[in-house]
Amino acid sequence: MIEDEAGQSSSEYILLFGAIIVVAILALVIYRSYFQRSNLNSAQDTGEVRNNTDTGETEGGGAPPVNNSSEPPVPPSVP
Repeated sequence: MIEDEAGQSSSEYILLFGAIIVVAILALVIYRSYFQRSNLNSAQDTGEVRNNTDTGETEGGGAPPVNNSSEPPVPPSVP
């Protein structure tokens, strides 16, 4: 006899996503005190990142500064 297994994959996806949600909730519960004590200020962090890329300051070397100007670079003139 051939059995219908069409619903098997849907139920497996539901179990998989349920397990992922449980792990995410457990991680939030475990690290809740870290998030409550930390001084997260996204506006200040964004400003610091923009300032560092404009001035070329990086910690431990890193990539060269990025040209953030809105004008494209002008190629050198050919004689």
